[in-house]
Amino acid sequence: MDAESPSANAHLRPQPGFGRFSPDARHRPSSVRSRSMNYTDPVLREIASYSTLDVLLTDIAVRIQLTPTDHRLAEGHYHAIHEWLGREESPLAGLVEASYPQGGFAIGATTARHADNADFDIDAMVQLDKPADTDPEEVLSELHSAIKGKPGSRYWSKTERKSRCVTVLYEGMHLDVTPAVRCWALAERGSFIFHSKRVADGYEKDRLIADPWGFSEWFNSRTPADAAFGQFFERRSLDFERLIARKADAEPVPAQAPAYRKSKAVIALQLIKRWRNLAYDARHASLRLPPSVVLAHSVALNANQTRSLSDELLHQIERLILALEAAERRGAVYEALNPACEPYDKLTDRWPENVTTQRMFIDELRAFAIDIERLKRGLPLPEMRKTLEKLFGEQPAQDSIREFMDRQVADDRAGRAMHSAGTGTVAAISSVAAPAYARPTPRSEPWGD
Repeated sequence: MDAESPSANAHLRPQPGFGRFSPDARHRPSSVRSRSMNYTDPVLREIASYSTLDVLLTDIAVRIQLTPTDHRLAEGHYHAIHEWLGREESPLAGLVEASYPQGGFAIGATTARHADNADFDIDAMVQLDKPADTDPEEVLSELHSAIKGKPGSRYWSKTERKSRCVTVLYEGMHLDVTPAVRCWALAERGSFIFHSKRVADGYEKDRLIADPWGFSEWFNSRTPADAAFGQFFERRSLDFERLIARKADAEPVPAQAPAYRKSKAVIALQLIKRWRNLAYDARHASLRLPPSVVLAHSVALNANQTRSLSDELLHQIERLILALEAAERRGAVYEALNPACEPYDKLTDRWPENVTTQRMFIDELRAFAIDIERLKRGLPLPEMRKTLEKLFGEQPAQDSIREFMDRQVADDRAGRAMHSAGTGTVAAISSVAAPAYARPTPRSEPWGD
């Protein structure tokens, strides 16, 4: 039969499934031969296998990153505090040996604020030239005085003292500064940190050993950006920034913008953190949040064992559930140690407080996993939108679905739309890299005008 005969092109008839997102678009009928111009490139070949859900989760993740402006502001505040602590009149002048970021800022996992009344945080360590046995209250009080400064100075009204750090408040963000003294018996930057909290009969004081710098190095070594997803995420990030720049009438993002390549594991961590913030705001506002460092530890232990973002996200949720339930079966609370500073640096020293709060988190995680599984199986568009809004917030979910729909319509009108001949499933990213099994879709208006 001639390859161009009408019967040979029967697959060009309108296909079912346009009104439904069927995320698993990776079926490969053996009878169908490769037909994609992109398949000489293995990176594009992997990108082409991404499902609709993978694309939507990526676009949601793009929208919960710090904006370039926020990132520059955060970096500026971090460097400004370092200089401020070393000024001549500072109580710590000449005593600051080093300062370095810790937490999400150090591993590329900081997320934008999730509500108008929330803010994002950055964390910094300040290594001081002091004896390790210095009284904890003295260390924290001196740091507080050094940052707060004199009445009328820049941080006078922006500084709050906490039990282990000093917080500097800015519009839309805050900086937590933790004092530390090197413990020279440990590996590089293993340090004493200090706890001092006022109680009825005086102060509750303690010294703890920690190595957040070592943890960041360990995490980053286990979560390198993989070529295909890293390139895809970078492309989506730059496209989004150009869109924001156009809306703001700002200068366009240059082609040689800073890299945004991240691993699936880091993006899964950011999505989990976003979900956690919304879930606890909605249902457990009075409880301590499961710490980000505990989530990061679990993600790094189980990183990059999958081929797509949706698979990675579900894998990470399930692995965390298994670890928490294993502790529960022993009648214990979950324990995680910093691999860079074992056995001293216990990441779970303040959470979970008890098996009850641990069980609450397990139940939340189980509901989260069920929702991701439903999304992976495929849902009608209105239900998919509602589920993504519930998990990750209305604005990023709505914007991501709207952009996906607009892109599908544009591809259809430009003749780039593709579908699976066997299932009718719409290719998620036809204009980037079409799957080998995909076939051109006749022009239509699947979403309406």
